[in-house]
Formats: sequence, C-alpha cells, structure tokens
Amino acid sequence: MKKEYFLTSGEFAELCGTTKETLFHYDEIGILKPAWLGENRYRYYTPAQFFDYDLIRMMKYTGSSLNDIKWYFSHYDTAHFLEIFRKKQEEIERKKEELEEISRFLSDTIKMTENALDDVYDQPELKYEEEELLLVTSIIPPEGEYIHSVARRMGEHMKKCERYGLKNRAVFGSIISRSNLLAGCEEENGYFSKISEGTKWRGTDERRKESNPGSCEEDIRMKPAGYYAQVNHKGDYSTFGKGLKCLIDFIKKENLEICGDGYVYDMISYLAGGEGDTYVVKIMIPVRSDGMQPAAI
Repeated sequence: MKKEYFLTSGEFAELCGTTKETLFHYDEIGILKPAWLGENRYRYYTPAQFFDYDLIRMMKYTGSSLNDIKWYFSHYDTAHFLEIFRKKQEEIERKKEELEEISRFLSDTIKMTENALDDVYDQPELKYEEEELLLVTSIIPPEGEYIHSVARRMGEHMKKCERYGLKNRAVFGSIISRSNLLAGCEEENGYFSKISEGTKWRGTDERRKESNPGSCEEDIRMKPAGYYAQVNHKGDYSTFGKGLKCLIDFIKKENLEICGDGYVYDMISYLAGGEGDTYVVKIMIPVRSDGMQPAAI
C-alpha cells in the first residue's frame, strides 16, 4: 500500500472530532487499532475507519461500556448488535423507573417541607382528606433506651419497605390507635410509609389493600377518605403530647367523635434538616358527627 492513502493519528483524530490520546487508548485496549504501523511506530488510519470510530461513539452514547464495545467488535454481526441494544434498552427502562421514583420523592419532600414552613402551629382545623395507601409496620412499646428503641423499630420498617420495593419514603409517620386516643395515651402502634400513585412496588394484591383497614397488623392498609381533625405541631418529641392534647381539646369542643386511628406525619424531620425543636409533625385524627361523612368506622 502507499502511505498517502493513510491518515496520521492527528489527522484521523481531527476527522473524528476526538483526541490522539483517545485513539491511543482504544488501540491499547483493542477496540480500534490503526490500520498500519510505520517503521517509526507511528500509527496510521484509513478514512474508512471513521465508521468504526463512529460506531464506538454511538455505542458509548447509549451507555455501553468499553468492554461491551470490545465484545461487540469481536462478535461483529447484526444479531449481537441487537442483543446489546436490547439489553441497553432494558437498562434504560429500569433507570427511567428509578428516576421517576426519585422525582416523586423530591416532589413529596419539597411539598411537605414547604407546607410545614408556611403553616401555623397548634391551631387545629377540620379538613376533608382523600384516601391513601400505606405500608404499615406494627410496633411494640419501647424497651430500654428510647432513642435506641426508635432507631431499631424504624430500621425494621425500612427493611419492610425494601422487601416491598418501596424506595420513596418521603411521606412517613406513625399511627396511634383509636383505643389509645380515647384513653388519652400518645403511645404509637405502628409506622407507615405512603405508597404514592404511580409508585412501582411489590404486593399489589387488591384484597390485601382492603383487608382489615383498621388494624396495624396488616402490612398494607388504606387510610380512608373523610374528615380529619388536624394540627401542625413544632418541637422535639417531648412536646408531642402538647400538640396532641390541643387537637383532642378541639375535637371535644366541636362535639366530634373520634372514629378511627390517628396518623402523625413527619413534615420536617431529620431528612429535611429538622433537629430538636425544629421538628414539625402533622397530627390527623378521623372524626365524625351527625351529617358528616366519617373518615373511618
């Protein structure tokens, strides 16, 4: 062959819109070797090798690794090309689901935090709420050091979320049973994480959603739609009873009846930088009266 039909590495790099260092690296790992080595060990390429480089660039664009590309060049046919691209498409679809889940988490967290910052505290109100699907973990009363008990029980709930494939845990809180509320006890009976609409999770059996909605023993429960007496309370956990008492007093004053379990939402928690007296929770208790649609029975 005549040398004038070849391009130097610098000329070929300019043709491809890359650098000589990149070409040298591709040569070293065996995915794009020069067509000819001169006596001085200089690399020379043919113009036709531009198409090989463009294929590498396109495969990198799709997310293929250099190892994937090297494998393809050693199995150079249409069937292997389709196999690689089908696998990349499956990976992208999985990544899209992950990104959508992250987007829902960010949206839920921003919405809750902004609402908590803009709201007033310890001023109860009555509002109608739509139903929510929850993943629930029943808990036993704490033993020993309180912080240790909380961390252990929350850890159990997070493990359950992982088993169900529930990664968006932005909307999180605890449950106080109706019997505890009526007895004036603020002890929690369960933790919950909201299963947001559109969330991909394992265990979508509709019968489980409907089973025994008033029991914390079920993994999945539907928090019913209806009227809820609710209040935002700011302060560390030792002041939680003050917020709960404020809400119970409001319920009595308005001649309302507690008709289901209460829900305590973490609005500004450690996830949003809350600490000590900067924590904000929303306490919601389902209520009814004559002529009012109940939230739960």
